[in-house]
Amino acid sequence: MNQQADTKSAIRKPQFAITNRWWRLILGTLLVLTGLATAILTLMARRLGVPELTGAGAIASLVLVLLIMVLVVPPLTRSAFAEMAATGFPIEVTGGGVIFVVTLVIVGFAAWNTANNLLFMVLSIMLSTIFVSWIAARVSLRDLNVSARFPDHIFAGEQAEVLVTLRNSKRLLPSFSILVEMRGSFDRPGVSTKKVAPPSKKTALGYFTYVPHRAAAEQSIEQLFPKRGHVLVKGFETSTSFPFGFLRHRRRLVARDVDIVVYPKPEPITDQLNLLPLQSGQTTSLRRGAGQDLLLLRDYQARDDLRHIDWKATARVRRLTVREFAAEDERRITIVLDLTLTDDIDEENFRIRFENGVTQAASLAKHFIEERAEVRLILGADVGRFGSGLEHLYTCLRRLALVSPVRVGIKQNLQITIDRAAVSELRSEANYLILLTTAARGSIAPNIWRRAFVIHL
Repeated sequence: MNQQADTKSAIRKPQFAITNRWWRLILGTLLVLTGLATAILTLMARRLGVPELTGAGAIASLVLVLLIMVLVVPPLTRSAFAEMAATGFPIEVTGGGVIFVVTLVIVGFAAWNTANNLLFMVLSIMLSTIFVSWIAARVSLRDLNVSARFPDHIFAGEQAEVLVTLRNSKRLLPSFSILVEMRGSFDRPGVSTKKVAPPSKKTALGYFTYVPHRAAAEQSIEQLFPKRGHVLVKGFETSTSFPFGFLRHRRRLVARDVDIVVYPKPEPITDQLNLLPLQSGQTTSLRRGAGQDLLLLRDYQARDDLRHIDWKATARVRRLTVREFAAEDERRITIVLDLTLTDDIDEENFRIRFENGVTQAASLAKHFIEERAEVRLILGADVGRFGSGLEHLYTCLRRLALVSPVRVGIKQNLQITIDRAAVSELRSEANYLILLTTAARGSIAPNIWRRAFVIHL
């Protein structure tokens, strides 16, 4: 019953919005036509020399202008601002500019109806103010170059320090009140299968109050990237409302495209994962190998390396004796992130759990690399290599920043994903497999449970 009522209200709401929009359009048209007819009537009465009708027409015209200001101008202003923002129009009217333009219209209408020289003088001053504002803003935005330097590694949710440089190449004139914005698109990996181009958006980078001629100004700002993903910087935009603040003039600057990858932010891992029997680095084995720990002494053979001869033992037993070293086993961690999205899973709930899995995978990679273990990251069919060190960590984080789930059928299981991960190596006692999955508890095959440390997201 409640669901049916909600559906009806949802249907009524768009119909009411459409009806309201049509009523506003009709009312605005009638007000404009009535105002035009009143102005013509006032002009004819003044020419015929009827002062009473002229005064009444002037008063009626002012009332109609006030009604138009209240009922017609605000919706038109909002739609105009929205269109200018969407198309990148080079001039934007500020809030103070709207008041100034409305005052200009009232003064112009009053001057035309009354033929008062003082009002015409005020009107000319206001028009010249707009002209001076346009010229000053164009000169201030001319011959400006913008450059920005981003950090090599940016993490989601952390402030990234960006160095913005604004250079004024004009020979004589300085620039005032310059706002620098970055134009780019943010492509966040998601669960949607539709190929939709990421929307372009602008982000404020810095505000420069004064830049001298043939000089440059720098600002270091903290920029926040809230989500992981790929950011493509397409250029910059400079704008100014100098000198009166009525109009904001904009100018787009074409720049070389800059690719920015925002990493998922690693977090401290849980105490449960610290219970894994992992030892830092390498451990000594009882097998022969090329390690550094001495395993035994034996007689020299023709294929032995002369550098391994123990001369003290040779002198003591009076025959050539060589040192045999123990092999070293490397502790290796394989992290598998399940990317499968089945048709029976709610996409919004899956998106939250999947992002949690990406964060946990980044946290695990960071933790075990700091423990000097060799880490391999497997993202579906994308099998990475074993590695250690800071550069390998950044490689893993970059892959996690761009990973997206894969939609599969309901009956497909995780066995294919696990079998891609070099099963012969995973069975070694020196290797550990950690699986992060959104699958339901109890749906993991027993052979995977025996070989992997499973984390349900």
